Amino acid sequence: MAGGFWRAMSNQHWPDEFRRMAGVASHARPDYLKPVADGETFVETPAFDELESHRGAWRDLARRALEPNPFLEPDFALSAALHMPPAQRPDFVLIWQGAGFERRARLIGLAAIERKAPMLGVARAWRHRHGALTTPLIDQFAGARAVDALLAWLAARKPRQPAVAFDSLVQGGQVYDLLVERCGAKGLAWSPLREYSRAVLVGGEASAETFARARSAKHRREIDRLQRRLAECGSVTSHSATNPAEIRAAAEWFLALEHGGWKGRRGTDFLSDAGDAAFMRTVMRLFAADRRCRIDWLAVEGRPVAMTVLLTAADRAYAWKTAYDESYAHYSPGVQLFRALIQRQAEDASTALTDSCAIADHPMIDRVWPDRQAMVELLIGVDATNAARVPRVVRRERFRRGLRAAVKATANKALGRKVS
Repeated sequence: MAGGFWRAMSNQHWPDEFRRMAGVASHARPDYLKPVADGETFVETPAFDELESHRGAWRDLARRALEPNPFLEPDFALSAALHMPPAQRPDFVLIWQGAGFERRARLIGLAAIERKAPMLGVARAWRHRHGALTTPLIDQFAGARAVDALLAWLAARKPRQPAVAFDSLVQGGQVYDLLVERCGAKGLAWSPLREYSRAVLVGGEASAETFARARSAKHRREIDRLQRRLAECGSVTSHSATNPAEIRAAAEWFLALEHGGWKGRRGTDFLSDAGDAAFMRTVMRLFAADRRCRIDWLAVEGRPVAMTVLLTAADRAYAWKTAYDESYAHYSPGVQLFRALIQRQAEDASTALTDSCAIADHPMIDRVWPDRQAMVELLIGVDATNAARVPRVVRRERFRRGLRAAVKATANKALGRKVS
C-alpha cells in the first residue's frame, strides 16, 4: 500500500525542482519522511547561532535532568558564550532521541566540550570561569543511552584526544555514578584526577545547631562579639531580593560593591569588563524571571556591606557570587551574612542543599558551614582499545600539576607572598 502510494506520487507531472525537493525522483521517501527507529539517538554540535532555536528543548531537559547544573542551562551557558570570543566558545553537544518521523523528538543529553584542551591527548568538559560545575545534563529517563552516545561521539570526533576530563563533578552524584557504570559496561578506563570537597549547607537544620558544628565555642564567641561591634556602627538589617524588579536594583548594588573591593583593584570584577557585566545582568534577569535567583545582603544604616547571589536548580541552591565592603572587613561581614543564610536556607523547604560554589579549604565559608560535598575531577578513556593510556595520562598530569604548584610556592616565597 505504502509502496504503491509513493510510485503513484512519483508518476505525477510535477516541476523538476519540486520533484527534487520532495525526493520522488529516486522513487524513495525523502530523509525527513523516513521512520526513525524507536529510541535511535542523534548527536549534533550546532553552530552557535543555531542554538537559540533549541532553547526550549534545552530548558525542558534541565528540568528533568538526573542532576541539576544551572551553569549548563541555556540562560547561563548561552549568555556566557555570547560574550566570549567565537574561537573560545565550546562545542555544545546535543544528544537527541528520535521517534516516529522526528530525529529530534526529545533532547536526552547535553554537554559542552572545549575546542582547545589544555591537557595533551585529553578533551575537557567546558566550565566557564564564572561557573562551578561541569556536570552534563542527562535525561533521567534515558540516561544510559545519552551517556553512551556522548562517549561514542567523543571517540569518533576527537581521535587525537582518546580521553575526556570532567573537572567539577559531584562525587557519588547520579551523573558520576552513571558515567562510571557506563564505562564498566563499555570496557572503558576511568580514573579520578583529583578529589576534593567544598562547603555546603544541608537543609532542614536550625541555624544554631549548624553553626555550633562549624567551629569551636571560642570562635563562635568571637563571631558573636564582632556581630555586636558591627551593630555599634548603626542599625544592622538583612534583606532579600526575589522578584525581577528587586533583583534588577540589587544587581547594580552588588556590582558596585564588588567593584569597590580587591577584585575591582585587580580588574577582575564584573564591572571592569563590559561583556562580563552584561553577562552577569543577563543571567540574573533570566533566572529571576523564573523565580530562581535571589540576592541576600546585610546592611548597616541601609547601606549593603555584604551581598551574595544565589541561583536555584531543582532542589538545590548555589551561592554563586559574594562581595563585601572592605571598610567593614574587621567585623567579618561575609561571615555574618553566611551565618544568617543558615537560618534562611533551613526555613526553605524546597531547598535540600545549598552549594557554596567555593574552592576547597575556603578561608571564610569553611569557618561557617560545617558540611562538605565530595567533588572529583574524572578522567574517562573513550577508546576501549587504548585503555592502558589512561593511567599514563593520569600520572603525567598529576606530575605536571605538582611541579607547577612547587614552582608557584617557590616564587611566592621568594617574593615574600603568602602561599595560598
